[in-house]
Amino acid sequence: MSLEKTAKPKCGLVLMECLRFQGLGEGTAGGTYDSRVEEKASGLVEKFSADFEVVCPKMISSREAVPQTIKQLVEQDVDFIIAAFLSWSEDFAWIRFLRDVPDIPMIFYLPVEKDTKFEGISTDNLIRFLASGGLVGTLEGSGSVKRMNKKIRVIVETGSEGTRSRIKAFGLAAHADNVLKRSRLGLVSHFNEIMWSTYVDPYDFFVQVGPELTFISYNRLKDAIDNVPDSDVNEYVNQLKSDYKVLPDVDDKLFFESAKASIGLYHLADGMGLDGLALNDVDMELFEMIGLRPGFYYPGFGENSRILSPEGDVGIAALTLAAKVMTGKHINFVEPFYLDVNDCSFTAGHAGPNDYTDSRFKDNVIIAADERFRSQPFKYAGAPFAWYRIPAGAKTLAHFSQCKDNYKLVTLTAESMPGEHILTGYSHSVFKTSAPVNEVFEKIISIGTTQHFIVIEDDVRQYLAEYAYIKGFDYHSI
Repeated sequence: MSLEKTAKPKCGLVLMECLRFQGLGEGTAGGTYDSRVEEKASGLVEKFSADFEVVCPKMISSREAVPQTIKQLVEQDVDFIIAAFLSWSEDFAWIRFLRDVPDIPMIFYLPVEKDTKFEGISTDNLIRFLASGGLVGTLEGSGSVKRMNKKIRVIVETGSEGTRSRIKAFGLAAHADNVLKRSRLGLVSHFNEIMWSTYVDPYDFFVQVGPELTFISYNRLKDAIDNVPDSDVNEYVNQLKSDYKVLPDVDDKLFFESAKASIGLYHLADGMGLDGLALNDVDMELFEMIGLRPGFYYPGFGENSRILSPEGDVGIAALTLAAKVMTGKHINFVEPFYLDVNDCSFTAGHAGPNDYTDSRFKDNVIIAADERFRSQPFKYAGAPFAWYRIPAGAKTLAHFSQCKDNYKLVTLTAESMPGEHILTGYSHSVFKTSAPVNEVFEKIISIGTTQHFIVIEDDVRQYLAEYAYIKGFDYHSI
């Protein structure tokens, strides 16, 4: 499916103005009430256009304007709405809007006036005062939000980057939600039968999380791999050899087959119009039919904002897609392996394909044989993969899974440490936590997760928290 995953979020801007103040202030230095609030509205459009595609910037003061505005918001397919009172206003239009607007994520925003001095007796000051009463209108409107039990994010302007980052995070999270509701994920070929905790109810997953789940047989994957031209494989192998270090014991024939299978995975996703694949790459049937586990993250995935996730974990696949839409970053997949309590660190990693394609970190990639399966009786046992040391720096780790009555999103931050490749067969890193690492994992285990986490560059918990808020998921930040 062709989705605008990398486009700016679409923001519907809905602004409340006062009907009875219209026309007041004719001939004053600052102009009429109407011109003053229109100037404020233009300023908000300009402000929010830095981060969003602002559509339907509507001023509402009448009953008749409400259905017209809602119709435009729906037709423009906005990701979210920013609603604000520019002054005090009659609340009949606002209440009608709240009642009738579809379930679109919304921010109830309070602009803050720069000049709040209204000294002196003049008509100009009076009109400026009336046009600056956004707080009065917002307070008036807030009661109806609660009476209708609407879940709306309230943000009061501070003039700082902090406010902008909050609004941006909400908008990106709403956009990710919209993308996931229209996305299709392929599961190759079935849930992971050795990890029941990764199972989800496909119907509930579609209703609550968004993606449509398509089950894909290994036969279909094999056909996609078999149809990859040798010339494409040779070109890809040469590119991999040019970009990354190759260990001397890597067999050229096995290299070819691993590269071919990796291209086939992408062609499968592309040909079916999928937004991502969850590959059950620990299933013995995969090795018996294909002969190996595809070892590379074909660039087409990143170039088209598609994702590839291992071990048939569709929950983590959905989170990976959402995180990619929100951050635009490369997403890695790990399992925490063991703790070093004295060093306040834990080592985490994962076998199989991982997104190593960030051009800044080519030196972190070594093409090596998959030692874990080298001695197994599979056709291409030991076929190579991209052995990745996850780059150093601040990271967010996040987990997502279905729980008793909902879904849960668990996040923490840690510092990925620089170092040599240390875990044969697994892309990995050592992560240091700011809090005692034993306490960190006591909390995680007490919440109850699985062993699967994604790794994202920088501290992006704000995006993930807003995504969980919009979706109504249980959210835990460690």
